[in-house]
Amino acid sequence: MLCQKCGKDVTGEAGPGEQGDFICASCRQQLESGPVDALLDLLQQGQVSHGAQLHLPDYQVQKKLGEGGMGAVYLVKHKQDGQLAALKVMLSKVAVDVNAKREFLREIENTRALQHKYIVKFLDSGVEKSVIYFLVEYCQGGSIFDLMLRRRRYLTLKEAMPMMLQALEGLAFAHQQGFVHRDLKPQNILLSGVEGQQVAKIADLGLAKSFITAGLSGMTVTGGASGSFPFMPREQLVNFKYIKPVSDVWAMGATCYNILTGAYPRAYKQGQDPVEVVLNGQIIPLRQRDAQIPKNVAAVIDRSLAQDPKDRYQTAGEMLKALAACR
Repeated sequence: MLCQKCGKDVTGEAGPGEQGDFICASCRQQLESGPVDALLDLLQQGQVSHGAQLHLPDYQVQKKLGEGGMGAVYLVKHKQDGQLAALKVMLSKVAVDVNAKREFLREIENTRALQHKYIVKFLDSGVEKSVIYFLVEYCQGGSIFDLMLRRRRYLTLKEAMPMMLQALEGLAFAHQQGFVHRDLKPQNILLSGVEGQQVAKIADLGLAKSFITAGLSGMTVTGGASGSFPFMPREQLVNFKYIKPVSDVWAMGATCYNILTGAYPRAYKQGQDPVEVVLNGQIIPLRQRDAQIPKNVAAVIDRSLAQDPKDRYQTAGEMLKALAACR
């Protein structure tokens, strides 16, 4: 096996018996801060994704919007009509064989069916050797997390309530279609429109799960507890493979809690192992953080954060109905 970037022999690094496209560790380290460069290099070599209708050379990269553990996101602009979109690019940690590509594209094709006004619109995707990409709707307001950073504070209930209800409505639709998000947090709720008239939309629905189940992350499904610790229910860490909508309810409750207080439902002490906190940490009732939050609103969010899944709302639809009644 040869590294598709530098051409050196990577048979030993990829592992015995491995087949498929592979980028060596040193090249991957160089590219992880700018994976779009790897993607554009491959496109210039004439590589074409199977089943992808997107022609990336039609888009011009404007700037990097952000990066995380699984890749980076770029603002791109169509060269002819000027339409803006967000391009998410990820590098596989393992050799990408034909079956892995097929599994990944099948999972993502299912995600395309999630068309809802409060879910970020999925436009297209592809796999170019070891590089995976998605093109999605661009939300110019960034995320709720970005808004909190700009304000240097958490949000008031008046401004947060419409966003929380919109996100819950989008999540409820996803649950009705059989999808579970697995990584809800303020960073994954994006804002479309100008400030003051923004609409909240769920982003990255199912992408982490698809990346892992296709074997592209280098983790096993049971070992890859995808998600963010402060927004993760205990059962997601214990048994990631069998996560249900009720786990998204906990994450949505934690997201609302954070939006309204700037704090997490569990107390994290400096130097404490976050895994230990998820497994054994106690939930702090919302009104202990802020006694000004109305009791009925706090009751809905506190119930969504119950340690035992049986004591929570079972779907986002149930939580949406309860929170909407608080207005």
